[in-house]
Amino acid sequence: MELGNSNTDDLDTRAQHAARMVFDGAVADIDGAIAKLGHGLLPTRNRVRRHLQAMQQASHGLGQWWRDRLAALEAIVELVQTVQYLVPDATVLLTGRTAQGHVDASAPASARVIGVGAPELADVLEQHGLRPPGVASLSTSLGVMPIVQVEDRGGHAIDLLVLPDTPAAHEAVNLVDGARVSVLGLDRFCEIVEAAKIESR
Repeated sequence: MELGNSNTDDLDTRAQHAARMVFDGAVADIDGAIAKLGHGLLPTRNRVRRHLQAMQQASHGLGQWWRDRLAALEAIVELVQTVQYLVPDATVLLTGRTAQGHVDASAPASARVIGVGAPELADVLEQHGLRPPGVASLSTSLGVMPIVQVEDRGGHAIDLLVLPDTPAAHEAVNLVDGARVSVLGLDRFCEIVEAAKIESR
């Protein structure tokens, strides 16, 4: 059922408010901003993200927005390359919006790291000189799995979902709700980054 105009307008106003919280630094990310809105109709992440993007472009200019986006994409490439170098037997797959080339400061990038333990991964990343990773957990179809939360010196963040090496870990399926999701290896992701460089010229 479609929403009436009044509900749509209200959602848009709430999305703008959430985007403003992220833009002003009152909250760390879009999920936190939506949670701050409380009860009632809540905007989607994409609706909030569109308003945030418009604010960023209006404030910094389109050229600077593109430079920031490319810097974030290249930082994620470097982080994934670091993981692959430190744990060469593991498979790293970019997932979700990250695999589509949508990387910005509104939320951490996301990837799966398959075939390595979370303690080992966190230890080698810290020893390599990255900020001490945080560790969270996520309930998935494969059980409760650890997430190693990594951030580089520039503040670019990526959540690494650590998974056992099973066929399901490689599939383009959301491991929480079963929906289809984008999944890419680093080579394909680098193609997206190169395409973004050309588009920004």
